[in-house]
Amino acid sequence: MTPLEQLKENLREAAYPFFTDAQLTALLADAEEDVDAASYRGLLIKAEADEVNFPGLTMGSSRPYWLSLARLYRTSQTGSMERRDVR
Repeated sequence: MTPLEQLKENLREAAYPFFTDAQLTALLADAEEDVDAASYRGLLIKAEADEVNFPGLTMGSSRPYWLSLARLYRTSQTGSMERRDVR
């Protein structure tokens, strides 16, 4: 599977199309070809407010769904710190 195909799979593009191939390629390029980083960024974009309200019709937001998927690809923010009191 190519990185572009994997990114499409991670972003659920078959069921919920949102990005063009050019946009997906740009996401990959911005993430230095790291599919997980590109997936995280793409899912955050999909999580932007998407609730629809018309008189007599309200479609709820799918933001929690996209954010839960994004958590799968978020890099760990933990790491070690150098101690300053020991040389």
